[in-house]
Amino acid sequence: MSGPGDGTAPDRCVGELAALVSAITAVVGLLLALFGVAFVGDSPVNRSVAAPVESPATATATATATATATWSASAVPTNSGSPSASDVPEGWRRVGEPALTVVFAVPDGWVRRPAGAIQSTWRSPDGTHEMSVKRDTSYGATPREASVGQLAWYRDTAASSMAALKAVTHTTRQNGKDSLWLEIDYHWAGQTEPRKRVEAFVAGSAGHVHQLLFDTAAGPGNLATQRELFATARAHLLIDRNAP
Repeated sequence: MSGPGDGTAPDRCVGELAALVSAITAVVGLLLALFGVAFVGDSPVNRSVAAPVESPATATATATATATATWSASAVPTNSGSPSASDVPEGWRRVGEPALTVVFAVPDGWVRRPAGAIQSTWRSPDGTHEMSVKRDTSYGATPREASVGQLAWYRDTAASSMAALKAVTHTTRQNGKDSLWLEIDYHWAGQTEPRKRVEAFVAGSAGHVHQLLFDTAAGPGNLATQRELFATARAHLLIDRNAP
């Protein structure tokens, strides 16, 4: 015979098992709820996780590229050294040299020195500044060839009378073309007064190279005046022209 408690043991086990299952179900539900909220939070509302999202690094790179492109465009010089066919500034006059196929501007009052076959030279009234326009084929048909050859001649003191010469070559634009200009510091042989020469080279037609130079005694204020003279003369230099 069975004892008094033997008939209720199976029912008690089933109840305990049901309670355990219920507890496990509650824990799993809680865990799913917790992870579910976290997963939804990883994706912005109304945006697919597959959609490209610009990272801070990408945004920075994009901004840098835009700034670089803007800077590159603004860094391109707007003045290409193209000649001006407009009236020359007040205090200047236009001069034509048909033999040199060049038209240029000269300050009022400047005196023309005896002309050469390939060069036209002008001097300021006080003798401080001198300007020359030249058309030549002696050293080559490009600005670089011409400037190298001309500079070599300047360095020959016996030929040029120039001494202690120091030169810097600059790239530029002149008459709408790639060009060069020389900046030369020197003094005349046998003298000590410092001088400055600036000289632009631009290719013309038929293998000729046109040269525009200013030579100045490097006294107080003279070099600033030379820069202004050089800039104005370059702006009004017309090559391969027979008349104004």
